[in-house]
Order: sequence, then C-alpha cells, then structure tokens
Amino acid sequence: MADHKDIPHLVSEIITAGLQLQLQPADLAFLAALHFWKDQESQPEFGEDELHVVYEVIDRTQLDSSEETRRQRCNNVIRRFLDQHLLLCLEGSGQRAHAYLLTPMAEQIVESVCSGFDASRTALSTLFMTVNSNLREIRDAAETGGNEPFWRLQVEAPLDISVLQLVNTIDHRQRQLDREAVDTRKTVVAMLKQDWQDAISRCETLLEETQERLQDLQQLLLANCQEARRLLESIAATAESAGRNRALDAITRLEQHLDRIEHWSGERLEHWEGFHLRAHQYLRQFINMDERKALSERLLDALKRYQALPWSLNTIAAEPLPRLREIEPPPEQKVTARLILDEESVVDSDDQDSLRREISLWLDTVTASRGTLPAYEEAMTELAGRYPLHRLFRIAGWLFEAMTERGSARHQKQIPETRWHPIVEDLEVESLSLTLRQPSHTTATEEATVVGE
Repeated sequence: MADHKDIPHLVSEIITAGLQLQLQPADLAFLAALHFWKDQESQPEFGEDELHVVYEVIDRTQLDSSEETRRQRCNNVIRRFLDQHLLLCLEGSGQRAHAYLLTPMAEQIVESVCSGFDASRTALSTLFMTVNSNLREIRDAAETGGNEPFWRLQVEAPLDISVLQLVNTIDHRQRQLDREAVDTRKTVVAMLKQDWQDAISRCETLLEETQERLQDLQQLLLANCQEARRLLESIAATAESAGRNRALDAITRLEQHLDRIEHWSGERLEHWEGFHLRAHQYLRQFINMDERKALSERLLDALKRYQALPWSLNTIAAEPLPRLREIEPPPEQKVTARLILDEESVVDSDDQDSLRREISLWLDTVTASRGTLPAYEEAMTELAGRYPLHRLFRIAGWLFEAMTERGSARHQKQIPETRWHPIVEDLEVESLSLTLRQPSHTTATEEATVVGE
C-alpha cells in the first residue's frame, strides 16, 4: 500500500481494497502456533503438510470436531487466511511444493495480542541504544556532507526508515506497559474481592513493584530522549545549512515522537501513583479499620476454606427479659404568672382551715349518701363547679388527704394503669379509687400526682 500523506486518499484506498479481519479464538491460536514454530525452528516457510499438523493440535481441543472433515476445515482456514492477507502462498514449480509464510500483519497480531512486546528496562534500553547509535552515524554523515544521493541514502532514508521504525517500536512497548498496568489493576481488584485478608500483602507488594518499575522506566526514557534530542538538534543544524528540507521534516517528526514518549512516561506515572494512593486508602479505611467489613470478609474466607480447615460455631440460648410496663411521663408543665385582681383571691390561714374542714365535711356527706368513697377524679370534677380555679389546687391536696384517711387502697393486682383526667383548663388529676374501711383499721396512703399549670 502506497504511503499517502492525505487521509482521504488513505481511507479511500483501504475501503476500496475491501480488506476484512475475522478471527475466531481457534484462528488466533493457529496463527500463534505457527509464529511459535517459526521462532523455535528458525523456519520462515511452511509446507501444506506442516500446516495440517499444526491445525490438528488446534482442532483436537474442540469437542465437536470430527477427524473425517479435519483436512477440509484446515483447507478452509488456510484459504481464509490467504484472503485476509495473514498468509502468503509461494507457488511451487516442478517437484517443489507450495510454501506458506506468515505476513508481517499476522506476526504483529500475534505479538501484540498473544505474546505481547517485551517492555522491560533491558528491552527499552537496548532500543534506545540502537536509536542513538544510528543517530550518531547519521550526524557524522551529515557533517561530512556529499551530493544528492549521499544525503538521500546516508541521512534522509535512515531517519525516515530505521530510526522512525525503532521509535515506533518503543511506542509499541509503551502500549504494552499500558496493557500490563490495566491487568495489574484488575488483579489487585480481583484479589481484594476474593480473599482480601491473605491478599493485602500481595496487593501492596504488587503496587510497590509496579510503581518502582514505572519510575525506573521514566528515568530511562527521559535520559535517552534527552540524548536523542541532542543528536537530532546537531543533525538539524547541519541539514538546515545544507538546505535539506526533507531531512528537516524527518527530524521534526522524530522530535514529536520523543515529545510523546516523554509525555507518556510522566502521565502514566502520575496516573499509577493516583491508583496506588486510592488502593492504599481502600486498604486502610474499608478493610483494616472497618470492623463490620473485616468480620463479614473473615466469615466468607472461613466458609470458603471450610473443607481444609473445618470450624464450628457454639451459641447459648439467651434468657428472656421480663417486659416492664412503660411509664408515661406527665405532660410538660407550663409555668404561667397570674395577677391577683381582687381581694377574694387572698386567703388567710383562718379561711384555709375553714375551707379544709368544709372539704372534709363535704366528703363525709357524699360518702354517707353513697355508702362508698367517690373516685378522686369524680370528686374533683364536682368541686371544680363550686370553687374558683385558684383554690382548686389547694382543695386537690386536702381532698386527697381526706380520702386516704377514710379509705384503703385496693390489692396491688387490682390497681389499673395510670390514667390522667382533665378537670378544668390547666388542671389534670390522676385516677384514684379507694375502698371505705372501718374506723378500727389502720390508715393506708397511696401517692397520687397532681399536675397544675
């Protein structure tokens, strides 16, 4: 495919070519097996029989495969690979049989998807050493100078082909590091979900190792990018003095690649440090310090390991607690100030004694007519119609004293629950019923609460 500088032409050519990639898991495994065989045996070409031998290994893993139709299925896969430009067929002549080769696109797919690129410090350091070595040779050639073919073959072509391909390879290694970082995050999350108690130390170790690796790679990339940029500046100065615009364009593209590599190293390290911090915060807050989380997770871990480490749970029955009667507090008292408007509200000690005797005589009269003591709330209701409000508070106490002198309380089991009865506004009394007793019996009293506002 031609190298177009125009995106519309590039898109039009790809669509016109009609290239499609349709790979099933078995197809990808077939390509990976061929790629592995080629590397192990140093054999770039495959015969048709060798393709069938490799395909038999793939086909045996499928449960619904049949040996009678295996050769036909292998031929269909080979034909599909040829149509998708994943295999090349070199036709034989005479006694020579057909030979098949993996295309660069097929090898790139296998390396990126299955095996992945080596993104270690050693691999990246070696790539940068090769880049800088080529740049030194190009710098020396540019400083020597020469005719048009010399500049094109010794300076411009190496910059466009060898150095650019090496820089692109470094970029591919960075994509592999991104993939490994994503896999590491997934691994940390999976370990915390399954068996967090045993995985805490492993998670912390994995986080620390990944961060240290990224820091080392960042230092490596920054140092080598600085050296490559210095060499490119020297080549650009010589090319500019010679008027070699094509070399200057190639140098500009390479500098942009170096900028992207440096930006990637700083951005990825910052992103990983953020994930590292969030993971440690989760370990501290939601696992190490959350007692409910710790209890539930330990119980789940114990259930999962029950076959290897059996355990039992012993419990005792709790004795029932007696249900106590709830006491309803009286309503909140409202303290109000009242003005004495007339002299009738002032009661001296003689009037109080006479009023007290009057209440006692009234109670005797009612008791004699009924034969029993009236209920306390009924007596207060009747007296409320005879006396003003400011005297009812004293009358309530005198009436209670007179009733307890003449009556006795019922049996404890027969006393009903406390009830309050409104008499007049701002006055409520507690219910009280006493049994009239004979004069020879001893006097018994029972407390009753009067709430006045």
